[in-house]
Amino acid sequence: MLIRRATEADFRNMCITAMRAFHDDPVMRWLYPDDDAYFQPDGAVFAGAMTNWIAHRQPWCTDDAAAIAIWFPPAVPGEPEPEAIKVGPPPSPELLARFELIGPPMEANKPAEPHWYLQLLATHPDWQRQGLGALLMDAVFEQADRDGIPCYLETERPELVSYYRHHGFEVRSEWDLDPDATLGEVGPHMWGMLRPAP
Repeated sequence: MLIRRATEADFRNMCITAMRAFHDDPVMRWLYPDDDAYFQPDGAVFAGAMTNWIAHRQPWCTDDAAAIAIWFPPAVPGEPEPEAIKVGPPPSPELLARFELIGPPMEANKPAEPHWYLQLLATHPDWQRQGLGALLMDAVFEQADRDGIPCYLETERPELVSYYRHHGFEVRSEWDLDPDATLGEVGPHMWGMLRPAP
């Protein structure tokens, strides 16, 4: 199976893969609880994020983009964050409120030391359980290990805590998103997991 860096030509397939893979993910469906908003044609719910990931980050995919990984390289001190590319209509006030709740605790729980950050790992349901996720992680593990740099991710599913432990990650922290009076609900439980440098 060919694992390669993704390009703009993979955009549509990557959006569809992400949308199908995360259709029941606790965080994604807390952000987008309405089916009409989430199941837009061509995985449009991921279009804004995918545009920025392809432009600025380290996306990897299988040759058909049935499995994808979004890796952020270690931050370079003093280097500014790339300017976000705006895609589509502005988010609703409710969606903005949800992102404002989820962002700060995620940032607070990230390791302070330089690390590779696995923002997203997704395999289309029709191709799951074939080891594609492991191949996409290995693509960066090799470089991280060579450079002596740890890897970090968040997950929201207990079964994925076990999956990532199998690949060398250990739970570093866990937290619940605080309830918010404007939303009237509690957000999902999350685990932060670190794969130490060798």
